[in-house]
Amino acid sequence: NANMAGLPPGDGAGGGDDDKYDIIPASRRPDGTWRKEVRVRKGYVPPEEQKKFETKGTKVRDERERDKKLGIVPGMDISDAPGLQSKPKSKNQKRNENKKKKAAGGEDDDEEDEEKPEKPAPSTAGAAKSTPDAASTDPKEALAKKIRNQRKKVKEIDELGARDAASLNPEQREKLTRRAELEADIARLE
Repeated sequence: NANMAGLPPGDGAGGGDDDKYDIIPASRRPDGTWRKEVRVRKGYVPPEEQKKFETKGTKVRDERERDKKLGIVPGMDISDAPGLQSKPKSKNQKRNENKKKKAAGGEDDDEEDEEKPEKPAPSTAGAAKSTPDAASTDPKEALAKKIRNQRKKVKEIDELGARDAASLNPEQREKLTRRAELEADIARLE
């Protein structure tokens, strides 16, 4: 201790580690008394400011109560909830949602499928669509629907033909060549 007698405070055996600590400045309490400044380790969060621990069960319960207030029923599609503002969906999310609707509802909107460069995706979607149709509707309706879809494709091809040929991409040019094939299909189905 005799060696440290002339050293300024903070130097010596315990000094040199100011970079490990922060100092919370003195502050006035609501009753008017003063709190002295406190030296705390960096990254320390006082217990009053720490977030209260929540168990998973508590979180689930709180979420259910919040959903109940918003009018959401378990199993309900959240996008249908009246009080919720959801962010706009990306193109991929919309496309996936449309595929799910087609597979479930049996709707057939091949316009998007033909614009995509992927060949396997439309065929799997088509296979998924045909099974619900066969199970839920009679063959006459399925045939009429198929004819409508073929006519729709012919109409799209006619619209493409009205465009400038230079502005068409290779897939659209290929579509133009399939017009006769589609008309033959329509004649065969009728």
